[in-house]
Amino acid sequence: MSQQEQIIAISQKPESGRLWKWLTGKTATQLGGLLLILIVWEIIFRARIVSELLFPSPLDVLAQFWHSAGDLSMRVGVTLSFIVYAMAIALFLSFLLTFLSMKSQIVASIMEMILAMMHPLPSVALLPLLIIWFGLGPLSLLIVVLNSALWPIFLNAYTGFRTVHQTYIEVGKNIGLKGLKLFWHVILPSTLPYLITGFEIAWARSWRAAIAVELVFGAATTAGGIGWTIYMSYFDMEAPLMVAAIFTIALVGILAEKLGMETLENKTILKWGMIQKTETMGAQ
Repeated sequence: MSQQEQIIAISQKPESGRLWKWLTGKTATQLGGLLLILIVWEIIFRARIVSELLFPSPLDVLAQFWHSAGDLSMRVGVTLSFIVYAMAIALFLSFLLTFLSMKSQIVASIMEMILAMMHPLPSVALLPLLIIWFGLGPLSLLIVVLNSALWPIFLNAYTGFRTVHQTYIEVGKNIGLKGLKLFWHVILPSTLPYLITGFEIAWARSWRAAIAVELVFGAATTAGGIGWTIYMSYFDMEAPLMVAAIFTIALVGILAEKLGMETLENKTILKWGMIQKTETMGAQ
């Protein structure tokens, strides 16, 4: 082999190495798994094992997704607006209850009892009672989603603030920090891992609760959310629209996890070295 050929061969090795690394990496494996699922799905559809009315082809679902993209986006926006509103209220109430619990042992004991009862309770179980009180409307949905978000955030906030090491506080005081500065520079950063974990759990529970309410009880909002789309497609026997809406829900969950929660972690607790990144099978 000539010197020129050796140089060309050496220069090509990194490219082939990177390609092989990508092909055997996590992303390529996941894409390959998704492709395999689609192939099996198409085979089952073409074999006519199940009626076309009940089991649409991937191409039909993709066409429906493309055709209904605008409406699906609007429905997702309706559901997300309730979740954002409920989580904002949950954050405020969580910090208020945490502050009161830290100041009073009586309040702390009462809140621990309420937390033990409400945290394991599925929020959807409250809906029949809420319908009796407030009717099937936005307020009932808001309370259900609020109940889903409040307790994970409060539990983690309360745990986080209670476990701040006293040494950190003393060091902060020794360098002249007190009041809001001490809270902002010492106490809050120390509790961030707990707060972000609580926020992630609250988001997942709120998203599921909102979808479940719309699925079981239909339009709980004026415009109807993404769960309402599945609810109506069931009655209209529109299987492609139903599957497209289900995939939309999954896609929103993936985007929220990858672009929202992971970005928040990377910009805060991972960047500051407060935790180490580990591979997980899934979210809460």
